[in-house]
Amino acid sequence: MNLKGPCYLGIDVGTGSVKVMLIDGQGISRGSASSEYPTSYPASGYVEQNPEDWYRGTADAVRSLLGESGVDPSSIEGIGLCGTAHAPILLDARGRVLRPAILWSDQRSHREVGELKAEAEKVIHDLTWNGINCTWTLPQLLWVRRHEPETYGKTRHLLISKDYLVYRLTGRMATDFSSAASSLMFDAAAGKWDDRLAERAGLGMDTLPEILAPADVAGGLTVEAARDLGLRPRTRVAAGFLDSAAELVGLGALDESVGVIRLGNAGGVMTVKKKGQYRKNCLAYPHPVAPNWYYQAGTNACTTSLMWVRNLFSRDERKFSYGRIDALSRLAPPGSDGLLFHPYLLGERAPHWNPGLRGGFNGLTPVHGKAHLFRAVQEGVAFSLRDCLAEVDWNGVSEARICGGGAKSGFWSEVIADVFGLPVVRMQYDDASAYGASLLAAAAAMGEGLQDIVRTRVRRKRRIDPDMMKHGIYEKSYARYRRAAECLVDFYRPE
Repeated sequence: MNLKGPCYLGIDVGTGSVKVMLIDGQGISRGSASSEYPTSYPASGYVEQNPEDWYRGTADAVRSLLGESGVDPSSIEGIGLCGTAHAPILLDARGRVLRPAILWSDQRSHREVGELKAEAEKVIHDLTWNGINCTWTLPQLLWVRRHEPETYGKTRHLLISKDYLVYRLTGRMATDFSSAASSLMFDAAAGKWDDRLAERAGLGMDTLPEILAPADVAGGLTVEAARDLGLRPRTRVAAGFLDSAAELVGLGALDESVGVIRLGNAGGVMTVKKKGQYRKNCLAYPHPVAPNWYYQAGTNACTTSLMWVRNLFSRDERKFSYGRIDALSRLAPPGSDGLLFHPYLLGERAPHWNPGLRGGFNGLTPVHGKAHLFRAVQEGVAFSLRDCLAEVDWNGVSEARICGGGAKSGFWSEVIADVFGLPVVRMQYDDASAYGASLLAAAAAMGEGLQDIVRTRVRRKRRIDPDMMKHGIYEKSYARYRRAAECLVDFYRPE
């Protein structure tokens, strides 16, 4: 049966899949769907995806959602997008993709990072309010320029991550403030591209897209895109923002009082501040609600770590659910009988910023079984997130809200509350990024302020208070975790 009334579509272009969510005018989900796409690893430390796969995945997911939800496509009045940060899409003069997009987890540009630090570290800190590492677009571009000069010479347009979807949907080449900041070529104070950093990348200013506010309408859905997605032509498409910015919106983190804990493929901790500045070991981006900024400290392998240990013990046809994992983990005591896990499967960001760092279990004995391994992984990720918490300014935060696929694990949320010694709140929708993108679509289509949309539609689900007795146990485990981490950092120190 078709549902009546206007609806709004959110599209989240994630690291391994695109997720879409449809909401009504009251902010209630009317359905969601997803579509996976491949990631290629052409050499050690290289991580790439084909942007065209993002578009095909989006079309597949939207059509699936429409088929399952019973929503009349003509009722969809707006589309909002979000996506991962940093990934550069290089286009030629005809708007064709020249090479795969390099992802945020790619480590190939370490030489270019070293050169930027030696030549312009303070300038880049002062201009962008961010540090220099392989995550950012600028060193990735310098790598392509050095190793693929013929391809780079054909580049006439640069887009960042989800901007390619905006281009395919509307025909307009545009970005938003947060995505522009993720390039490391953005003048943070002025809110515009910096010509000196663009010149360092070997790009003319005409190569860079115009910068819009997230809720600005980038354009209407083209006839071709409407046919591919099964929607009406000219449906309004918002400029969009980063997935982390969408999470803030989807969780209602609009000011300094709300902190965010993310349990995604990569994990992280975010806080909102009234003004921006450089903060060591943090990523800084413009908040969707100006003039606020938000700070993020991240751990590379969050749910990635849990899925890794799950895959060790599950048959392909019967993967453990979060409920099954939770039941197993509860069989082991807090502290996992001395077993520690460091989730450095993909190197690590905060606080170590060492792409060569590797993790593992420490303290194994014959006492330890499957339950201990699962619980130790969940505790180890929580300890890594606590490392992240130490990097951001948590002053003024009265409530921590949790999101991401890992938030589906009620037990893991409890562990994090106990490790932090702080209450955490699960919201109505764990997939805060897709939900935030759909709220953005509503703001763009309805012409209402994003703050008003969020304050009247985002709802809490469950508050989890810490068990202070368990917190005391975790304090001792965390101290051991930190000492062991120092040994690992020393062992995997770059030569």
